[in-house]
Amino acid sequence: MASSSSSSPSVIGLTRTGPQVFINFRGLDIRRGILSFLVPALSKENVNVFIDDREVRGEHLTNLFQRIEESKIALAIFSEKYSTSEWCLDELAKIYECVKIEKLNVIPVFYKVKVASVKYRTGDFGDQYRRLRGKHNVAEPARVQSWKDALMSVPLFFGLSMSETSGKTDKDFVDEIVKEVKKSLEEIKARKPEAIQERHPEAIQERQQPEAAQIRQAVVERQGNMINVRQLKISSSFNARYWTFVSLSESPNEVAIEVAKMRECPYLDVCGKLDTKELTSGTKYEVVFVVKVEDTMSRWDYPAKVQLMVPDKELQERELQFVDLIKNEWVDIQAGVFVAQPHKEKVAFCLYQHNADKKMTGLQVKGAIVRPKE
Repeated sequence: MASSSSSSPSVIGLTRTGPQVFINFRGLDIRRGILSFLVPALSKENVNVFIDDREVRGEHLTNLFQRIEESKIALAIFSEKYSTSEWCLDELAKIYECVKIEKLNVIPVFYKVKVASVKYRTGDFGDQYRRLRGKHNVAEPARVQSWKDALMSVPLFFGLSMSETSGKTDKDFVDEIVKEVKKSLEEIKARKPEAIQERHPEAIQERQQPEAAQIRQAVVERQGNMINVRQLKISSSFNARYWTFVSLSESPNEVAIEVAKMRECPYLDVCGKLDTKELTSGTKYEVVFVVKVEDTMSRWDYPAKVQLMVPDKELQERELQFVDLIKNEWVDIQAGVFVAQPHKEKVAFCLYQHNADKKMTGLQVKGAIVRPKE
């Protein structure tokens, strides 16, 4: 964090049992504004909140990196002036480094700045970033590259946004952030450490019968890895005004599946990620979203975008118009293709539209599929 204060770093709401959230942000206006609501709200939920009050760095940056490594979740609060701070970008690079090795979850928060401005480094946000990059590019190319990698990647994770023209108050927005933090913490808690998994009877049986793992691998290779809708992160899906989840059975003999139906939503953001450990190294895969466009869909004035993020690769992105898709049938929308690497990594994929002038309706989401590409 970079601010106008020169006091000491703070762990706020410290409890013995609560997990820690590291907040990465820029500016005194953020501290006096949204943070004045966010910090107490997280503390009330038994969450340790770390924010840094120091302007002077150096060795202190190492201590900050340690705090990031100790945290469970990082909130990256992007604002209009965020890209003026090299220290914010250093923190973001460290956050992304921890995310890549699965030591940290990150939630990007877009506060009174356009999501597209951050994702594509456009407008004032992009101009400020390029000026800062120009000051350091020759002397510190590796540092600048780490900023670029983090800025290209972190904003692609499922996040929350509040525009300048939003009718939300800071307190309303904080409520959304706290809900997302709690949801993320529950997901982290639900994950079993590998040591525990190794003691699980199924893991022991699979180790004793390696053909079981081979059979499961063959199924993944043949049919693809289906990621159901509950495993995706859909913006505002917790609000029944915007989305509802229903069970559908398309034939009498089929098992019912759960799908998300858009009721009316000011923007679209459907994101997912997949650990590639069960994929075959060297095999090309495609990622597709499975959606249905209802014939009652409202006309969307702007195209939607799909993108695929693969570590250390260029972002894959393209536009699409839902009006061009077949109505009332499940269709696949390709996000991109990648080749599975021998080391474990995570790929992230998104379907989004943030520029709506009116509420959008008429879309259903079944999930996403990662499957071999011929």
